[in-house]
Amino acid sequence: SLTAVLDAIPKYHPELMNMTNSLIASVAEACKISAGSGLVATLDLNNVTAKSLRLFLMDCAPLQLLADRKRAHRVGLSKRLLARIVSLGGVHKVVTTADSSLPLDASIEEKNSGLSKLININPRASLPHPEWTLLHDAILIRAVTKHGWVDSQSTCLAIGNDKTIRWGSPFEVTEEGEKKKNGDVDPKAEEKFQADYYRLFSTASRAIKFLENINETFVDGMTAPVLNETRERLIKSYALFHDESDEKWKVNEDALKRILRPSHGKGPDDCEALPSRKKLIKRMRKLAMSFTGNAIPDSEKDEPPQDNTAGDTKVEAKNYGFHVIDQTDRHNILLAEMVKGQLLLKQATKVGVVKQYTGLLFDEIDARSKDLALSNGNDSLVRDHIQLYFNTCKKGARAAKNILRVMLGKDPVPSKSAKESLFATEDKKQSTSSAAKAALAKLKKKKAFTPADTALNRALSSFVEDKDGVKDCLSLTSTEILTLTVLASQGLPVYLDDWSSALAEVNDQDEDGEDFKIHFSTMGGIMQAAAEVWHSIARKKLETEILLTRDKPTISEKDQKKISVLKKDHDSKEMTLEEAKTYSADPLVFAKKCIMLVEAIRKNMGPVDLQYAGEKKIRQLNKSENGLGTKVLNWFSKDLQRWAGPLGVVDKHGNVISNTSITRAKDHPQSHDAALMTKRDCRTVYIQIAQQTRLRSVFIKHNLTRLSAELIPKVSRQSSFTMSDWEDRPAWWNSGMMEGSSCNCRDDLDLLVGILDYGYGGFDSMLQQDYSFCKHLAAEGNGSSTAFTRSTVQVRINHLTRELHGIDDTEEMMKLVQKKRKGESEKPSVNGKVKKAKSGGGIQSGLQAFFNKSKHSMAPTPTAGSKKQGTPPTSPEHSDIEVIEIDSDSSSDIKKRKHVVDCIGVAGKKQK
Repeated sequence: SLTAVLDAIPKYHPELMNMTNSLIASVAEACKISAGSGLVATLDLNNVTAKSLRLFLMDCAPLQLLADRKRAHRVGLSKRLLARIVSLGGVHKVVTTADSSLPLDASIEEKNSGLSKLININPRASLPHPEWTLLHDAILIRAVTKHGWVDSQSTCLAIGNDKTIRWGSPFEVTEEGEKKKNGDVDPKAEEKFQADYYRLFSTASRAIKFLENINETFVDGMTAPVLNETRERLIKSYALFHDESDEKWKVNEDALKRILRPSHGKGPDDCEALPSRKKLIKRMRKLAMSFTGNAIPDSEKDEPPQDNTAGDTKVEAKNYGFHVIDQTDRHNILLAEMVKGQLLLKQATKVGVVKQYTGLLFDEIDARSKDLALSNGNDSLVRDHIQLYFNTCKKGARAAKNILRVMLGKDPVPSKSAKESLFATEDKKQSTSSAAKAALAKLKKKKAFTPADTALNRALSSFVEDKDGVKDCLSLTSTEILTLTVLASQGLPVYLDDWSSALAEVNDQDEDGEDFKIHFSTMGGIMQAAAEVWHSIARKKLETEILLTRDKPTISEKDQKKISVLKKDHDSKEMTLEEAKTYSADPLVFAKKCIMLVEAIRKNMGPVDLQYAGEKKIRQLNKSENGLGTKVLNWFSKDLQRWAGPLGVVDKHGNVISNTSITRAKDHPQSHDAALMTKRDCRTVYIQIAQQTRLRSVFIKHNLTRLSAELIPKVSRQSSFTMSDWEDRPAWWNSGMMEGSSCNCRDDLDLLVGILDYGYGGFDSMLQQDYSFCKHLAAEGNGSSTAFTRSTVQVRINHLTRELHGIDDTEEMMKLVQKKRKGESEKPSVNGKVKKAKSGGGIQSGLQAFFNKSKHSMAPTPTAGSKKQGTPPTSPEHSDIEVIEIDSDSSSDIKKRKHVVDCIGVAGKKQK
């Protein structure tokens, strides 16, 4: 020090004694404080001047600040630094207040417990860790008072390395954790843990299925932030991870056990690292704001609830009379996220998607009630309140959504109008539960059948919409409805050059495995078997009703009417059976009946738009006709004309005859009880028959090797196919898309082969086979098979058929062009020389066809004895199309007969 130096100088330099004494005396005189200097320490805040402030700082400020004020580069007193000083002042004040109420010899645990009682903060605000409690807040506050604010890296390292700071579980080993390490485990506690783990693992498995449904079905119904937040919370809450090997979500069982195991029982291997500096800063800022009285910004108040399953604090929420989901229970987090997703669905979401999401929510409520009771056991209240929202969301969105907000622990949004109620209410006259069950049952039932099956069942019930009217409906007999049912399942036999083989009996020894041909003779047998089933059902119903009324002394009018209806139904089914036997015995008559019947529904369904002009128009037509497009329908109408000529069902103008059993004369026994098909129903049935027939023609023409290696992979790369949406596509469909250099479309190929082998009528039997997609369905269980129905897969089949038709049609067009060029180049001239093709100029070849006389007038007269074939003008009697036939072994048509009969038996039950 300066005084020690001055005292040592005389010992070494006596000659400087007088100088040092004088210097010491002057310094002592300068350090004396005058009596009037004490007045400078006061500062009048109402009358502050620059001079008074400078004098106050010179008298009261630390020497470091006074020295810094004289430097050229002063320390900046920024707003951030001043705010940090204020925050630290508030933190030190709270710690002093908490310690003043405790004895001096209190332990650190008691001090932390006392400090935690003074913390008043929303427990959902910026939790650094899911198991963070107010006790951890108290420990963090004391660490800040010891090492400084946590915004610097050095401070955070000092706090983390300080062994005297005891953070407790889950960040360090506790006494019970040491017992676990030594193997001292309570058997009852371990048994309880295993039971809790089983229930939580079950909830995590349901969370995986929900994530898969979000990615496949509901991705367009929610905004990206909502989807990301939902995924993140479910992943953290249930320890989910995405397996890159098979692209599926799975449960990390070790991490799930660490989450579930009680915090006081965690061992050394279960300890977790302290939260990051960013999270600690955010939490500390909220604590400091609560101490200083500053308001928390609105953007930070409305944060989503964190996974605070171990929190010790709860915020009392206002009771609105609705069940509030306890989100501190980790089992309820999935249910809470699903309710939040229902709340945040877009208004433009389709009604079917909303119903499907609500169905998943009801399934989760049922699973929670069975797996683990809710916080207060009122699982029925949760279902009732969700049902109330679903029934009233269309009437008032705000009031209905307030129900979900209250269930999530949020405040309801007040209405703008004073007359509007805060929550939605429902008319007591309506039965909400029955209406919802009926809607869901109707949705499942609708997907269980194809649109054609539904149309035929509707026709049997003579159901006609008011907008269509009876005049626009096509009247058909029960035999004709049964014929259309068989055709809708399998399609028509494809017209080939050897068309008479479709009328002959089938020889199983001549069939090949890759031959997809069907025959009118076999279809007639299938129809006869179905008619026998129908007749048997009608006979049993009539006999049962007669037996019930036999012992009664008098038969009531109601019973007499019921017996009369059953008798009429039995007579019509008996007539159907007789006609079916006739068709089975004579395939030619059955073939004529099929062609005329399909032509009748084609004429009644309305026009087909074929104006493919512009990309927008093409996309529109590709989506039409249930995704089949209009080109396939046009091809099928030409195929009908090809059949009509050889069968002799054309009129004098060459048009296909479209006669049905019921005429204008009403002379048929079923004329007054006919099945009525509207234009829409006719179009629906015609689309399905056309799709099956066109798909069968492609598979007959091309072998399976080319289909699997070239055609179907080419379809998957078509832009028109990739833009076609299949909403119900399973996640595993065509999994492993790339194998070497070829596309793996095995599921698509097997689906097309299966639907041709078994038809839509044998769909359930097809699912029991060893196709690739059947193995996936069997692995997933019964839940997946209920979603994989005729209606859902028909969309995919229509898309594939449409694209295969386009590829095959283009190939045929190129063959015709090349053959025409080859014929013109080799055509001899008048002098016998070969005429060379023109290199350019002149009139295009082919335009002269518009100026020549018709060749029909110059057609040679058939010789005597030759049979004249009545072929319509559009029939390709001299077609240049080359049909490739492949001899292969296909399964017997008799085997397929049973599957179609099973489906037709269901349709018989729908008859009125």
